[in-house]
Amino acid sequence: MLLKGREGAIPASWAWKKMVRYLVAVIAIAGFATMLWPSSPKKTTSVAPTRAHSNITISANVKCDPDPDMLDRLSVRKLAQYTRREVVVDFTEDPLPMRQRMDTPLLDVKVRGSSHTNELGEPQDGCTIPAPLAVMAPKPPKMADASHIDFGVATSVSRLNESLDQFAHWAGYTRTRIFALIEPEEDKKKAGIAYVKAKADNLGINLIVKESEDDYLHRYFALVALLEENMREATRWGCIIDDDTFFLSMPALVKALSKYDDTKPMYIGGLSEGIPQIAVFGMIAFGGAGVFLSRPLLSDLATVYDQCEQMTYTGDRRIANCIYQYTTTRLTVDHRLHQLDLMEDASGFFESGREPPLSVHHWKSWFHADMPKLSVISELCGPTCLLRQWAFSDGWFLTNGFSVVQYSFPPEQNDLTMEMTWEPHNGATEESYLHELGPLRRKDDHKVSYLLEDSVIEENGRVTQWYIKRDKREGDQILELSWRKR
Repeated sequence: MLLKGREGAIPASWAWKKMVRYLVAVIAIAGFATMLWPSSPKKTTSVAPTRAHSNITISANVKCDPDPDMLDRLSVRKLAQYTRREVVVDFTEDPLPMRQRMDTPLLDVKVRGSSHTNELGEPQDGCTIPAPLAVMAPKPPKMADASHIDFGVATSVSRLNESLDQFAHWAGYTRTRIFALIEPEEDKKKAGIAYVKAKADNLGINLIVKESEDDYLHRYFALVALLEENMREATRWGCIIDDDTFFLSMPALVKALSKYDDTKPMYIGGLSEGIPQIAVFGMIAFGGAGVFLSRPLLSDLATVYDQCEQMTYTGDRRIANCIYQYTTTRLTVDHRLHQLDLMEDASGFFESGREPPLSVHHWKSWFHADMPKLSVISELCGPTCLLRQWAFSDGWFLTNGFSVVQYSFPPEQNDLTMEMTWEPHNGATEESYLHELGPLRRKDDHKVSYLLEDSVIEENGRVTQWYIKRDKREGDQILELSWRKR
């Protein structure tokens, strides 16, 4: 085939070859120009770089260098955020509600002229929110004299040793006595008892340890006789507890008992929070909450101890049925003594903003809340500061010693409903808990929670708390609060 032009015919194959060469040249020139021409910024997905610190990964969002030993102690392996703030406590003798409304934010603190803030609103130039936070708390009560109360606990020497730190919070330097009835130890372990007694002395705990060949359930009931036999002139109350019974405030407990007539036979305790538990065990004082027996009742029970010791009932039920069968004394329920038969998550109980309980139980087993660490704040601002709640203007709720929470539907100032966070037990329904914990509200599945995981008292008298929001995938977020008195 020939193409015709002014100069004559041109072969078609030659024309196509020329066109191909031209296109190749254009593509080559364009590619070369592209390499030389300044490139415009590309839109990319922003991924915060991280840095490694020993075996801990720290996000670039963390604008400070946290103590690696502290992170290791808190079991933090991936740190996404770290925020510090100082809290200054002012004391007043005026009455204060348990939940106080604040017109200042806790975490959403902006720096004038700076638009660079992280998720919590903290300046990107560091981890510390510069403005101290001022809060009000009741003036701490004086140290309680509890020499008129004796406590009895049936346990082992190892569990007794583990319990001393929690006992120290409420029994240390109060002149109360704790009688521990333990199973016999082998000779090589006798040093364990000596060690526990020395540790108790160092903590200001007046501890008397006795050994018994009986099994646990018989040793538990034998505490009734042990308390009666060891009554001193000052004794007005005997109290039987479990080794994980925790009293939040000895001054509050002494004040509560003063309202009862200890010159008469009195049987005081708390019911289970769940109706199914009461259906199984009866209308009795549940031992984890503390079973209080007045001096006259202890004397009455001493006269029928042998008969009651033969009962087939166990534990708390034997004490209750001994009282019901051989005396006319009946249970007086104190609703601030709590067995806390709550499964998995008891945060709703502690975050309720109500008057604090006198006692709690099951915090090592049915749910987990480290009561000794929770109560460290009492060393700075007294037991009336413990579990006190502040609702801040940015929507965060601080329950002192327990959590920092932001609800998806926050409670109002006078809303005393308790969030039902726990799992029902033994077929319980919401109605099953109303007699002790009502009014209730549904669980907030979308609330954001920082839970207390450690608390220490510093050499300068300050108390430092670490609240952590755990997230294995994105990394943990830590809020450190450093408390001091005004």
